[in-house]
Amino acid sequence: MGKLAEESGIKHLVLLGAAHSSNHSLFLIASPLLTVITASLNVNLADIGLVATIASLIYGVGSLVGGPLGDRIGEVRTIIISLTFSGLATFIMLAAGLTSTIYIYALSLITMAVFAGLYHPTANSLISKAFRTKVSESMGIHGVGGTIGSVLTPTIAWLISVTFGWQWAFVVFGILCVALALIFIKSFKGTEVRDSASGSILDVLKIRELWVLLTFNVAIGLFMKGVELYFPTYVKTNRLPGMNPQDALMWSSIAYTLVLAVGVPAQWIGGRYADRISSKKVLIATSTGICISLLSILLVPIYTLGIALFIVLYGLSFYAHQPALNSLTGLVSPQNQRGAVFGIFFFTSFGIGSLSQVIAGYIGNAYGLDAAFWLLAIFALIALMLSFFLPRKKPDK
Repeated sequence: MGKLAEESGIKHLVLLGAAHSSNHSLFLIASPLLTVITASLNVNLADIGLVATIASLIYGVGSLVGGPLGDRIGEVRTIIISLTFSGLATFIMLAAGLTSTIYIYALSLITMAVFAGLYHPTANSLISKAFRTKVSESMGIHGVGGTIGSVLTPTIAWLISVTFGWQWAFVVFGILCVALALIFIKSFKGTEVRDSASGSILDVLKIRELWVLLTFNVAIGLFMKGVELYFPTYVKTNRLPGMNPQDALMWSSIAYTLVLAVGVPAQWIGGRYADRISSKKVLIATSTGICISLLSILLVPIYTLGIALFIVLYGLSFYAHQPALNSLTGLVSPQNQRGAVFGIFFFTSFGIGSLSQVIAGYIGNAYGLDAAFWLLAIFALIALMLSFFLPRKKPDK
């Protein structure tokens, strides 16, 4: 498996970071545009939350397919398929905008999720095999690449929306995905390496150390997916209530962009320290930071200060945990089962975790978004408690 690392090194890691960015960008577009999309489609937050939950569940199921598929046909081929067809699916949004129909919106989002879901387990499996001595730091660099692109997504989506319409925000990012797939075809030619024997989902479930990791990952997914979808709307409606609606939409989009911006160095920091002091210690620290961030935005009476504390603490903590957790998952997994392991891993996070979107949407409609964010804080507290039971492993030197 060393061929990819030896011949391509940082160049291919950067390209994987760009693919990571494109994959996430498709599902960051809706968040700052929720009020515009709901008005265009004549639906409410609960309706959008239900569609987002279904898409996220399918995204998670795609991870179950993507990991084993990468083991069988090769990780690079699987990533190219993921980028190409998830990008093409964004064009269905043009029909959703023309007809103002949530069903077509759902069709587009779900089709995007089917193919985008193949990416994460495939890329992480590839990195964990190719960069064995600094796996956490390599995961962090991969995350940095993804987050740098994602940082600008909410603001760019907002700018495209006010200029051309919300549906074009999806299409522009879809075109970028297809273009990147073409670059992958050229750049990764001749580097594909596959394991002679791949693992299965049933084999993975026999690994006892993975059970606590998977449970921890579900808790992370439950608060992550809720924050991802509702944070800009929460800021706009509950923390900037007296502001002009258009200005509030702009500032809420910028707030989410700043969370992602803080996450750029956090990815590298989390990966580097996980290699040095162990992933478990990093995950305990980041889980604590996430809890404090959610309590800050809920309890600090000066709203701008609460938002600022959330941006810094959540951005640092959430993004620093990712390379540490990805590395730890790879370390407890046999190489020939790694694709399948990461498939289940991302299913628990993006799939099962997405249930919080419909639950938080329902609570937000019935009791207000403050109540919904208290629920997300409870999920974060559960993750913190579970972090103390994680296995302690470090990469081979």
